[in-house]
Amino acid sequence: MRAVKIILCFLILQTIIFSKSIEMDKIVYYHYARNLVQKLETGFEIQRVRGYCEFTTGECLGSLFITDPKSLEWGERNIGVLVKLNVDLSNFKAKRYWDISFKDDKLYFNKESDVMLKDSDKERIKKIKKMLIIHNTIKNIAVSIDEADEIIRSSEDDYLFGIEDRRKIFSTYIVIKIPELSYPYFYVLDYENIDTAVMWKEYTGRSLDELNKYLKQFIAKNKDKEGKIPQKKYNEFMEKEIYETNFYSKLTKEIFELKKDLGEKLHYN
Repeated sequence: MRAVKIILCFLILQTIIFSKSIEMDKIVYYHYARNLVQKLETGFEIQRVRGYCEFTTGECLGSLFITDPKSLEWGERNIGVLVKLNVDLSNFKAKRYWDISFKDDKLYFNKESDVMLKDSDKERIKKIKKMLIIHNTIKNIAVSIDEADEIIRSSEDDYLFGIEDRRKIFSTYIVIKIPELSYPYFYVLDYENIDTAVMWKEYTGRSLDELNKYLKQFIAKNKDKEGKIPQKKYNEFMEKEIYETNFYSKLTKEIFELKKDLGEKLHYN
């Protein structure tokens, strides 16, 4: 009987505890990626985004969520959530947008101002744009994969995109948009978790203009009737021209340095 009494008392106590209402803090997040997948028509856009990304393949592919500032405490609101810079590449005039709010689930930038860019900023923006165009071409290469590899790839994809592998990483993300990028029309970098080793790696490849030209020639020369590149040829190109030359380390470094050089222009206040 004693055991029964203990259980009954616990159940009664549990009922009392859980019948009381408790006021909870609420933080509202918006799926910002839906705003990002709008193609930029002209210029160059860089954004600093504070929020979390859902990682499904070991990296952030753009599934970004940002906080509604109204759900933050006053001290946290001063940190800010989002600021963006739009650059007209014909004259390098730039405009800054910040102080966001949401109304009827729509995003609004409440403040804007003109920004002066340094010559070094302009040169870095030109370089990043060239590198992103090369990245976009590589991303869209269709590779012919033999049947055995396709089976392995399919099983890996099922795992990578499963619910078990989803992770939410809170960080500061740098988002860049240029008109030449194909869907989802932006490139995202996890700024707070950059591997500092990339800062010491030197790019040893061709000039960017030469690499872009060579890449187009490589695709034209090696694609089959279906427009696909044999996997062996693709792997050889990527190893020699991209990985061994530290191309992506260079791209990461350039974006990191641009964000640092822009300084307060990409700050929230």
